[in-house]
Amino acid sequence: LSTNYLEIERPRERFDFTYLPEDSEILFREALSCYSANCMNAFVSMCRRTARQVFRDLGETGKMRIYEQCNDIRDMAEVDEDTFDLIRKVLFDSDDKLDTLPMFNASQAGVLLEFMRDILYQSYVRKGKLQQAMMMRRYLTEEPSADLPEEHNRSTA
Repeated sequence: LSTNYLEIERPRERFDFTYLPEDSEILFREALSCYSANCMNAFVSMCRRTARQVFRDLGETGKMRIYEQCNDIRDMAEVDEDTFDLIRKVLFDSDDKLDTLPMFNASQAGVLLEFMRDILYQSYVRKGKLQQAMMMRRYLTEEPSADLPEEHNRSTA
């Protein structure tokens, strides 16, 4: 390798899309494609579109919850104030002008990626997995079926 190499494409990022609504999934898949292609500002634009879709889906209380979650992420990850301000502008500024998005470098885009992954995980994936686990627990703790013979009910208990 040359000492002056140019990164053309990043490895594809993995994410569990199982529980995301279809529109949010499409937008975030495209965002990840932009990130892998090293198109950081396109990635930032797609993150904004994804966030807006999530806010439409979750409503104003969901948006406020995600804002608090972002503050928690900033504190836990010790994100510097300048980077957090850029991320806040992308996710929460409601100016509809396309040219108002700040320019991001690869490092800042990487931080935004982690914010987006956490937001989507907490808003959809975690909730979906918990709901699925609770449904399975209810299913496993239901009374044995009345149609089965008594000896079968005792043997499965």
